[in-house]
Amino acid sequence: MKKYLYLLISLVVLSCSQDDFMENSEASINLLEVSAKNSDPVQLVKAWTVYSSYRGFQSYTRNFTVEVENLAYAKNVSIYHQRVDGSWDEIPLAYDQSIEDGQKELWTATYTHGGFAIDRIYADEFVVRYEVNGTVYWGNNNGSNYAMSRMEGWFFADPELNVNVDTNYTSLSYFPNGNTNSLNVTVDVRNLAPDKEVGVVYTLDNWQTQGYLPLTYRQFWSNGPLFTVQSPNNFGIERWQGYVALDPSINEVEYAVVYRVNGNEYWDNNYGNNYKVAINDYN
Repeated sequence: MKKYLYLLISLVVLSCSQDDFMENSEASINLLEVSAKNSDPVQLVKAWTVYSSYRGFQSYTRNFTVEVENLAYAKNVSIYHQRVDGSWDEIPLAYDQSIEDGQKELWTATYTHGGFAIDRIYADEFVVRYEVNGTVYWGNNNGSNYAMSRMEGWFFADPELNVNVDTNYTSLSYFPNGNTNSLNVTVDVRNLAPDKEVGVVYTLDNWQTQGYLPLTYRQFWSNGPLFTVQSPNNFGIERWQGYVALDPSINEVEYAVVYRVNGNEYWDNNYGNNYKVAINDYN
């Protein structure tokens, strides 16, 4: 799955100034080549873990994104997660969106539990289960199962995924003190080399003009009170973030993200749909 190959918006080499605007070019892809490289019917795309503790209150959150081939309309996709007592729970995933002209789908789930002096429910290991047409397919990391501790942060399971927007920490918000709207974008990238650039290409007028927002590397990221994840984490994933002040009349922004490293460009443009964020919309 190469998100950056599905770029539908037109882009050329970008400068580091958010005030610069660019002319358009085009990108295309051979869908047969993509299908040949991604023939498994189920694949974990990414996972994310959060833990925090404050004055005795603890919170645990896990997010999962799974890609499946659209083999039939009726299907069940879920995470089988090991509990600390050794048993296994099923966490159902919900349909998120179709990709690759309907040939594949994304399914997602978020699991959260919290309370005062509560015990941790889940251990580290999990697998993906996909049932369709009377057949069950498993995504289990080539038989090794996936494993993430509650303190590791972000994980890209898809080996071709190198950049991804975290929509949970992306927003367009109004700040009355400055009478501005602020576009805040958070992105995760695979640490392919020390020298890299991560930025947001955005438009306020349906791509008649484009702006560029350079993002800044975050060495530490707070996932809650008294808990931070170091970047890059144990999986080699870094967190980048930035914001740009906009006129308060701007109520929606459309954008995509570019990651430049080792002479290559990698894109996350939401599978060709681009991302859209509205005022006070946290996706």
